[in-house]
Amino acid sequence: MKNIFNTIILFLIVMCTTDCNAQHLTDPEADKFAGTWKWGNDINGLTIVMKKENNVKPFGNNRPETWDGIVRFQKVMKNGLMIDDYLSFSNTNFLDRKYSFTGVTSKHENNPYELRTWGRHKGKSIEMKIQYLDSTHIKIIEVENSEGQGYREEGQPAMDWSIDIPVNIILTKQ
Repeated sequence: MKNIFNTIILFLIVMCTTDCNAQHLTDPEADKFAGTWKWGNDINGLTIVMKKENNVKPFGNNRPETWDGIVRFQKVMKNGLMIDDYLSFSNTNFLDRKYSFTGVTSKHENNPYELRTWGRHKGKSIEMKIQYLDSTHIKIIEVENSEGQGYREEGQPAMDWSIDIPVNIILTKQ
């Protein structure tokens, strides 16, 4: 949550110190993360499809600013069971809201080789950091539950806070 807060604050500072007309924040560093990436197999594996989209309106159509961002779709297999599968939506875009994650590079922190993503996994929000290694490899360097509250209706089972996305794995571009 702290990271999301810092990113939003930075974004607002940029907005307040520049012209308030329609503005587009570019992120050419995001191009290197676009593509289909795989690790593992059909028993224990992870497939990620990342698309860079330009002119995304993260704050809705009522605000003029747009930015470049990554829209991510994933499939997670654990012990032969499918845990998450958003790959069937990989032909959609940000406005369709069927992605599993969105992300931006950490270029504002002088680290254009790191992608920070936020999204859904097993019905909860998680944050993930992905490091660009070279044109055919990326590495998941951090995965954690986002700070905040979980909500469940009375009679529902307790929230499963576990994360089935391994850390320190290297994915290969397909």
